[in-house]
Amino acid sequence: MGFTDKMCYDVAKDIIYKMFWPKYVVTIDPNLSWYKNLNNFLVDEWDRLQEVDEAESQFDEEESHMIARDAMEMLLDRLQVDEDEFEDTEQEIDWMKFDDIIGHYMCNA
Repeated sequence: MGFTDKMCYDVAKDIIYKMFWPKYVVTIDPNLSWYKNLNNFLVDEWDRLQEVDEAESQFDEEESHMIARDAMEMLLDRLQVDEDEFEDTEQEIDWMKFDDIIGHYMCNA
């Protein structure tokens, strides 16, 4: 793992564990599937962030993409979603909103 890869991984880890997860976990409804819970949170958090001023990102486009990808993988691991289950439900989640949220958190990390 090169320096940039490690830096992006560490940023993604901080975002998921310190920013995303604490906000998300309190919204989980045990009667809903993981993907419905996640999508509900993404919609609500994305709406909330539309009213918040965003700082300038310190990461270039490639780094931002790597951070978002790492964050998604960490979140799926945290949710214990395997690859097959992810492929079956991938279209149920608004991943563009996820990327936007992670991008916002990157600017404020």
